[in-house]
Amino acid sequence: MRLAEGVWTLNSPRLVLLGGVFRGVVTVESAGGAKRLLEFTARSVEVEDFDLEVRQAMGTWHLQAAPGTTSTVVGDSVTLYAERLAGTFTSTGQGASPPGDRVTVTPSSIPSWLLGPAAAASDPASRTITIKNAAVSQISLTRASLTVPRAHVRMGSAAPGPQPDPGGRS
Repeated sequence: MRLAEGVWTLNSPRLVLLGGVFRGVVTVESAGGAKRLLEFTARSVEVEDFDLEVRQAMGTWHLQAAPGTTSTVVGDSVTLYAERLAGTFTSTGQGASPPGDRVTVTPSSIPSWLLGPAAAASDPASRTITIKNAAVSQISLTRASLTVPRAHVRMGSAAPGPQPDPGGRS
């Protein structure tokens, strides 16, 4: 796998990894050299109010779902890579309870409750990792299909939500 250029950040009020497992830290190639990333696998992923922000030399753009919708990522075994994952973990599906505070997880800062021994012992199919107010930086998904309800692309850094159709259609 090779990461795309630019800064990719997925923002969501609720991110759910069904059958989710934290696999550890891996090294992948990027345009700027090797990067250490967090690796998660899941049976599927649900993303409420999907907003993928991409910052590149030519500017910033957003791929967004319609407000109030849930985007899905499905595949035989979805793999999610991230350089940084921030949010309030309300469930790790691994026995240990995460704190109720906002947490930032990076390859050099992994909380013990995400690494706990329950991770190896519990059934991966039954685990659910839930993160509220999630921000996932340098996200990459493999072996997966992404569905974004009523997707639209918008240029610019502010996130006002979907723009009305200039032709008056909805």
